[in-house]
Amino acid sequence: MPAMSLKLKLNRRIDSISMIVNFRRMELSRNVISAIAFGAALIASTSFSSASAAEFLISGSTTVQDRILEPLAPDIKAATGIAIKVEGIGSGNGLKRLINGEAQVAIISAELKDLLRNAQISDDGTYRQHVLLEDIIVPIVNAKNPVKELSWEQLKGLFSGKIKNWSEVGGPEIPVRIVTSHPESATREVVWELVMGKTDFHRSARIVYATKKELVLVAESDGALGAVSQGFVDQYLAEIAKAGDPAEIKVVSTKRISRPLAMVTKGEPEPQVAKLLAFLQSEKARKNFR
Repeated sequence: MPAMSLKLKLNRRIDSISMIVNFRRMELSRNVISAIAFGAALIASTSFSSASAAEFLISGSTTVQDRILEPLAPDIKAATGIAIKVEGIGSGNGLKRLINGEAQVAIISAELKDLLRNAQISDDGTYRQHVLLEDIIVPIVNAKNPVKELSWEQLKGLFSGKIKNWSEVGGPEIPVRIVTSHPESATREVVWELVMGKTDFHRSARIVYATKKELVLVAESDGALGAVSQGFVDQYLAEIAKAGDPAEIKVVSTKRISRPLAMVTKGEPEPQVAKLLAFLQSEKARKNFR
């Protein structure tokens, strides 16, 4: 068995734990303040802007969490003096926390106007989107799958269950296995809206709460199809190249699927937030995005 398979299996165990934790957080988020958010609120007292010495709670997209904020956390602290605490619970849930006053900033990986519409909140300028990076979403399949290119119409058919076998799109005679992120995920939302024209994912789709979990499941199933940020695939390919291992997933070519990775504030950014944004939008920070 290739060494990378072992690593992916280890990641799977870790991400299974992460999936449970994130699921429980999302279940609680509709009715009560989570332990982390409550603790941050107590430290911050009545005003987030006065909490310069406290942990700075940022909530939302796991893509922004994994590709930007957590890798740069030490640099953020060194450049701004801000110690960030990142809660990866999906863009939709992160925005809800900001709206409810439970987080200082939300992080999203979809257009703010679409997330506000889904939350039934008026897009009247109260909430401001601050773009950090344009991200590309790519379809991924098992490396053994010979299919190299798919149209959006074919992707729609595959994700919705209308196309049930890879032989229908020039692939082998094996069933299609759909893997997708959870309903509050902006990655899923973008694919659902742009590519699928708001057609539902098939009910048999395997739902995951972490992108690494999606990579693991696609690597383990010859018939799997998922959609993730290009940045995660680039990280994976760099790691296996360094280890000298064969790739177990690959990208399928399709029409460009793009979305912003951004931070959201209520009104104009407060001084601490403005300092954080200025650093993250600098070339010094951007070159270290994953």
